[in-house]
Amino acid sequence: MKNLFKLLVALALLAFLFWQVDPHQAWQTITTATPWMVAAALLMQLLSQVTAAVRWKLIMHRLGFHHPFRFYLASYFKGALFNQVLPTSIGGDAYRIAEVHAHGAPLKEAFYAIFIDRIVGLIGLLLLNILALWWAPADLLPAVLLYGLVSITLAALTGFALLLWLHRLTPLYRWSFTRLFAELSERFYRVYRHPRDLAVQIGLSLLTHLFAMLAIFGLGHAVGINQPIGIYLALTPPAILLTILPLSFAGWGVREGALIGLFMLVGAAQAQVLAMSVLYGMILIFAALPGVFFYLKSKHRWL
Repeated sequence: MKNLFKLLVALALLAFLFWQVDPHQAWQTITTATPWMVAAALLMQLLSQVTAAVRWKLIMHRLGFHHPFRFYLASYFKGALFNQVLPTSIGGDAYRIAEVHAHGAPLKEAFYAIFIDRIVGLIGLLLLNILALWWAPADLLPAVLLYGLVSITLAALTGFALLLWLHRLTPLYRWSFTRLFAELSERFYRVYRHPRDLAVQIGLSLLTHLFAMLAIFGLGHAVGINQPIGIYLALTPPAILLTILPLSFAGWGVREGALIGLFMLVGAAQAQVLAMSVLYGMILIFAALPGVFFYLKSKHRWL
């Protein structure tokens, strides 16, 4: 029922956007997009997912689970498949938790690992955005949005630092609710206690999102939004951040509306931005399709 609601929200948002924007012009922009740029965008998105799988393997390695990289790569693509294509009650993260649990990790440890992976990925997205905004024109974003992004980034970094330290507070282990945070903090410390490990994984997170932003940059240029890469790095992450909220299926509609609003700040045509976002949604689907092969080859399946 929840996924049906998300699907209806996505369809309603897309219908509204196509009603507001000339649908013929948007469709013509999609069909005339430069093919080689679209292909390059798909390659960038695939590289983004491979890089994220490397980061996840390093997290699991630090937590004591030493499966080969192929296992984590296959599981990551299967998770992407569930997130982007299949309207099931099992999300990509839930699938990855179930899979690593089926391969020897206690369920709680699998949950902690996915949570850490998500947190460091979010930190990478926020840092990439802040670095881009540092070099962007001062008046690119409205002050309220700029201050909001800075506040979210500072809060995320503070939370990250706090999770590295909380396990030292032994009273937290007395109650079941606070013990959850203490145990999560202990896993955070185990993964990131060496500065080199922290630097490598933050670097991988930055690279993961940079590849994804390059995919959107290529699609933007394929449809005629000829802005420099810095503008894309400054404007796109806030829209991607909004898709984290469980409002619609795979972020459809939310992503398109946010990107239209943000790219209008630099004078981009609404039809072009809508075409770029729809193409990126299609790229995400195609980039998840290797998960079909890995899923059919796997011993454990959940639907």
